[in-house]
Amino acid sequence: MIVYAAPGKDARTTPAWAAFALLWAGWLLANLATLPFVLLILLPMGGDLPAAERSGLILILTLYVMFSVFALLAMLWMKRYERRSLRSAGIIWRGAFWRYGRGLLWGLAFALALFGFAALLSVFMINPDKPPASISMEVLRQPATLLVLAILLLGIMLQSAAEEIICRGWLLSTLAKRFGPIAGVFLSSIFFGSLHAHFLFTGNLAAGLVAIVSVTLIGVMLGFYALREGSIIGVCGIHGAFNAIIFSAALVATLTTGEADNALAGLQRAFEIGTQPKHLTPVSFAQGGLALIVAVLLWWRLPPKFRPAKRRSRVPKSA
Repeated sequence: MIVYAAPGKDARTTPAWAAFALLWAGWLLANLATLPFVLLILLPMGGDLPAAERSGLILILTLYVMFSVFALLAMLWMKRYERRSLRSAGIIWRGAFWRYGRGLLWGLAFALALFGFAALLSVFMINPDKPPASISMEVLRQPATLLVLAILLLGIMLQSAAEEIICRGWLLSTLAKRFGPIAGVFLSSIFFGSLHAHFLFTGNLAAGLVAIVSVTLIGVMLGFYALREGSIIGVCGIHGAFNAIIFSAALVATLTTGEADNALAGLQRAFEIGTQPKHLTPVSFAQGGLALIVAVLLWWRLPPKFRPAKRRSRVPKSA
C-alpha cells in the first residue's frame, strides 16, 4: 500500500531482506565516511586536545557527518535505483513549516511528561542521608558553552531528521508496499530499535533491553503519527525536540554539577547519561509506557484506509 505520495509508474520496490541489508551497509559506509573528517580535524591538534574534549568533538562530527551521509545514501537509493520521488517517502514540503512546528511542540510535551514523572518519583526516592550535589550556574554563562550547546542542538535536529528519513520515510514506505502499513510501522520500528543496540553494553543487560523496547515503541508511535499526517516532516520535529531536550538537559546537569569544566568536555558524559542506561528504575518503563499509550491513541485515529478492514458477516438469503 502507498502510505505517502505515489512513487511513479516506473518505480521499483526493494525486497524487504535487501532493505535491511542495505540499511546496515549504509550505516557502515556512513561511519567510514566520518573517519576522514575526524582525522582531518584531530591530527593537526596532536596531543594538545584533552581526551574528554576530543571525545566531544568526535561526537559532534558524528552527528553532522555520519547521519547526513546515512540519509543521503538512502535518498540516492530511492532516486537512482528505485526511481521514485522523495515525496513517496513522506518528504513533502507543502505545509512543512507548520507540520515541523507542531511536531516540535509534541516532542516537547512528550519530554516534559517524562521529566514530570521523574521529578514526581524523585520526591519519594530522596535519600535523606545523601547530601545534595553542589550546583554552579557560572559555566552556563560562558559564551563557549552557549556556542557548543547551539552546535549540539542543531546537530541533534539533523541526526533526528536523518533517522526519520531512513526509518519512517524510506523503510516504512518500502515495507508498507510489501506487507501493509501496520506491518511496515512495526518492522521499521524494530530496525529503529536495533540502531540502539549499544544500550546492551552498558553493564546492565536488563536496563539495556528495556531501553531498546522503549525506543522501539517510540518508533511505533512515530510511525503511526507519520501515517496519520501523510508526511514525515512532523515526526522529524517530534524526534528532534525530544532528543534535544534529553541531551541538553544531560549536558546542563553535567556542567552545573562540576563533572566537566567546559561544554565540549561534557558532551561525552552527557551522551552517556542520555543513551547508556545503567540502572533499571520505574522511569525506565515510563518512556516505553507513555509511547505505547500515545501509539494506541494514534492507531485509533488513523484514516480508515490504514485500518484493518472488518469482516462483514454473511446474512443468509431468504428463500
